[in-house]
Amino acid sequence: MNQCVKSGALSAAGILKRPCSRLSHARVPGFGIIMFVLAVWPAFSVEFSVPRIEMASRGWSNNGDFTFSSHFSADLALSGGYKYSFLLGFSLDAPDIGKAFTYRNSNIKHIDSGDPVYGEDYNDLADQINNQAVLGFRIAKATIRNILGLPLEMSYFIGAGDDFCAGDEFITRFGISPFGTDFRGFISFPNGIGGNTTRRYFGIHGVRGTGFSLALTTWEHVIPMLYLYQDFPSTLDYISSGNVFGGNLYSGDLRLLYIHDWLRLEVFWGFSLNTSKDLSMRGGLMFHLTGHGVEFFFQGGIPGWKAGDKFNINNLFFLIEPRLRLGFFDMYLSFFYHPVEYIHVITPEEKGRADINVKFLFGNIDSGLAGGIETGGELTIDSTDGFVFYISPIGTFISSGLRWDLKIRFMPLKYDSPKEMVDFFIGVRTAL
Repeated sequence: MNQCVKSGALSAAGILKRPCSRLSHARVPGFGIIMFVLAVWPAFSVEFSVPRIEMASRGWSNNGDFTFSSHFSADLALSGGYKYSFLLGFSLDAPDIGKAFTYRNSNIKHIDSGDPVYGEDYNDLADQINNQAVLGFRIAKATIRNILGLPLEMSYFIGAGDDFCAGDEFITRFGISPFGTDFRGFISFPNGIGGNTTRRYFGIHGVRGTGFSLALTTWEHVIPMLYLYQDFPSTLDYISSGNVFGGNLYSGDLRLLYIHDWLRLEVFWGFSLNTSKDLSMRGGLMFHLTGHGVEFFFQGGIPGWKAGDKFNINNLFFLIEPRLRLGFFDMYLSFFYHPVEYIHVITPEEKGRADINVKFLFGNIDSGLAGGIETGGELTIDSTDGFVFYISPIGTFISSGLRWDLKIRFMPLKYDSPKEMVDFFIGVRTAL
């Protein structure tokens, strides 16, 4: 049965349903076929691939109930040789996948009276919306190279674009093995940023908006890049909160990538200007040094600082990670200090927070199998509240082009709540 609702009604997924339309049913199939042909026909001359897939789940006890939270993202790529390419990315975050499936069968009522919603009705509505599992748009990016025969590369992007000082850009541009930290993403930060599980640290800054980027590809080891775009915050906090440098943001970033036999280096500097002419600046540095079984990885910078505000340590983002590689034994020591502002959103809960993580691995991930133990803690520099200590057996193996990561985390300091002492993670992603 083909149903439609009045404008403003909400579906069980928390989004607007299709409004009633006068378009006849006879026209819909023909229109759909035409759009399908127009969409598919150009693809016969290009190469289609899925360069990246990542999904991860966490099982944990939430207020006495066992809960699964999950994350999924994927990129679809179309390329016509070296000359041009198109990237389309999607992502899904489900804070409680069980509730999301349950709420699919429920209905969010549309209130015509306009009266505010209070009490249990409000709590139920907020719970349904906050626990949705909706596959959503993440990035669309079209790239053309050798413009007019010049060593220039131009990209037009919409959505969540490049991440600065994460290290992933070196993999695609220079064809090298991954070297960025594994202490990032859903498995390392399952509670997100400030309790928002849809936000996670990945690099020092990320381009979010609509705009263009230019890269000069004259040199083999150096690539300078320029970004100009209309920016936007990554959450809806700017609608009802002053804790964000928000509104319409007009942004620009300069970025430089450099690679050597023993050094990978990235630096950037950027600014955002809103309609009130307030200026926010940012900058950062990432480098990776290698040699004789010893590596050193560093990320440091300022994700955001509003001009005129007092500068302090809470404006800083830095991660220090020395590594030791001795045959079939690897050791990683990570120290990460959280910034209060990240991609324009200010999160007071992150003030003074830091993570320490020590990982011991036995085996060889490149050959397909490794395992070990991870230990560390989450702490607040000027407070003893919220300290978390954990010990985690971990395992990684590669099969059929996929990398599997498994981790069980024991938190002995939560002995007063035995059900919350253990959670586990499973992650699968494309092996680069």
